[in-house]
Amino acid sequence: MASIDVNAIVTQLMEVERQPLKKFDVKNIGIQARISAYGSIKSALSSFQTAAQKLSNADNFNVITASSSSSEYVSISAAKTAADSKFSIEVSQLAQNQKLASTAFTSTTAEVGVGTIKLDFGKYTTAAGVTSFTSNPEKTSKTITIDASNNTLTGVRDAINNAKAGVTASIINDGSGYKLTIVSNDTGESNALKITTTDTGDGVDTDAAGLSRLAYNAATGGAANLTQNQAAQNAKFKIDGIDISKGANVVSDVVDGVTLTLNKITTTAVNLSVGKNTSGISKSVQDFVKAYNDLSKALTDSTAYNKDTKQGAILNGEGTIRSIQVSLRNAINQTISGTGGDFKSLAQIGVKLDQNGVMSLDSTKFNAAMDKDAQGVISLFASNGRASDSLIRIDSFDKNTNTVADLGVSVIRNAAQATYTTSALTFGGPGGTFNVGAGNKTFGITVNGTVASVTLTEGDYTPAQLAAELQTRINSNSALQTAGAKVGVAIGADNKIVINNTKYGSESTLSVTSDLLGTGTSGSIIGTDVQVKVGNDLKTGVGQQVSLDSGLKFSVLGGAASSPDGASRGTISFSRGFGYQFDSMLEKMLSSKGEVATRVDGMNREAKNIAKRTEEFNRRLVDIEQRYRAQYTALDLAVTKMQSTSTWLSQQLASLPGVG
Repeated sequence: MASIDVNAIVTQLMEVERQPLKKFDVKNIGIQARISAYGSIKSALSSFQTAAQKLSNADNFNVITASSSSSEYVSISAAKTAADSKFSIEVSQLAQNQKLASTAFTSTTAEVGVGTIKLDFGKYTTAAGVTSFTSNPEKTSKTITIDASNNTLTGVRDAINNAKAGVTASIINDGSGYKLTIVSNDTGESNALKITTTDTGDGVDTDAAGLSRLAYNAATGGAANLTQNQAAQNAKFKIDGIDISKGANVVSDVVDGVTLTLNKITTTAVNLSVGKNTSGISKSVQDFVKAYNDLSKALTDSTAYNKDTKQGAILNGEGTIRSIQVSLRNAINQTISGTGGDFKSLAQIGVKLDQNGVMSLDSTKFNAAMDKDAQGVISLFASNGRASDSLIRIDSFDKNTNTVADLGVSVIRNAAQATYTTSALTFGGPGGTFNVGAGNKTFGITVNGTVASVTLTEGDYTPAQLAAELQTRINSNSALQTAGAKVGVAIGADNKIVINNTKYGSESTLSVTSDLLGTGTSGSIIGTDVQVKVGNDLKTGVGQQVSLDSGLKFSVLGGAASSPDGASRGTISFSRGFGYQFDSMLEKMLSSKGEVATRVDGMNREAKNIAKRTEEFNRRLVDIEQRYRAQYTALDLAVTKMQSTSTWLSQQLASLPGVG
């Protein structure tokens, strides 16, 4: 007796019921494939953005190359402002620092003495058999206290080093004993040392006992109790036959924009050259072109349609891809204003698209553009500011700074420092000198609101020496140093002292509050801020710097000025070049709310919806399968019962009399 194969029937029925799931699977596979394709597009967009970012920053454009025929002797580097040049150099002397040493002590714990050590930097010069010391006005002096807590040889060394006075002290055992060495940190003849001691131990400041053993003054009549083992000297060299002397071996103020490093005394002339480095920029532009073409190919391939197979690529028909392609082409074909030159489009410098949308760089045209206006090329790609006047410097801009195209600038008033000029001094002493003594060595000065009392060193001074002494003592004042206030001092042919606050603008104030060398005092003197017309707007700066509402800041460093209309000083420009334009556009495209992310988010939502529908359908299938099994199991039981009844009836009929 055969029964119904319920499992086989239900399995076949469920295969039919599951047919819609295959459609879900096919749809989901397509969505995941498109999401993956967008991942590749996103990667290509990111690579192109990296190339664009490199071009968006003007600092990444190394437009100058500098070379030396022998870097072992003289090496060279150049800023982007350096002009093309070729020259030769011969080095006859290298700059060196001064090295001084004391007499020998028996141990590092030997007592030296107590009092003060005053360190001054300057230059020793000899004329007519007389050696004099002129302070270095660019350096400040330092006074170090030596007392019972630090009066050993080790203690004095540590006190000098802890003072950070521009020297380095060490202890050296040369076999005869322990010697204290004091070495000037900076090279150059103007960085020689004068060490003055106040020896409170024996009351004598110049003898070879106590703290005065460390006194050193090589001027005529001075006490030089230290031994000079190396003299401070300048570097001496010739550039194209012109004699030059400098205080350091790294020189950046001889050739504009060029830094020279003197490494060795030369035996033959070293040839140096500075020129435009078009290859560096060309490489960055070539990388930009390649990244664009890689992106363009990825976009094209993902949306292609094969006419032969009548099959479209995975993203064929995607509106997002078409939108990206249109945005890229529009950006490439735009013109950029604010470059401060003739170049406004990529085509003008040799970057172009062919009929198939492939980008290329015409190197000949590009190099010609670089030769004509390198800064113009930079401004075409980068965020860059330019001023047509060399005395107007573009300082900074921020993220909100918009394009500025050939904006006229007229200067009404240049910024000025607070400056005080005294009455004339009389240099009537020996050799045309002025005497500073106990009665006139102290005066008061206020700089930017900070009050200071200044004491000069007694002695006879030439005008140059007195100017250096004044500047050194004022700038060495601790209160002024703490406040960051500095002055410059000069004495001209008229023998008048001119004191300049180094700060510009209305925040620059200066006054002499007590008698200065018999010339009297001054009231408060205030500097002035720069005032300009930018376009039609009147702007008053802070010191030399002007800030525009757009966030662009520039400084007027001098030059012509007139009131009330101002002296025309050319134009300033600011561009947001192609590098910035593409970087900004791609940043939006790749952001969490950009075109790519929005489209991928949409597909992910669709995939989640399919997953949800699949889960719901699978739950329904469980119910359907249970229903089928219940129905066919019941049918199987009914059939089995009927078959059993049929068999019983057949048996009963067969057993009746007369049947058979």
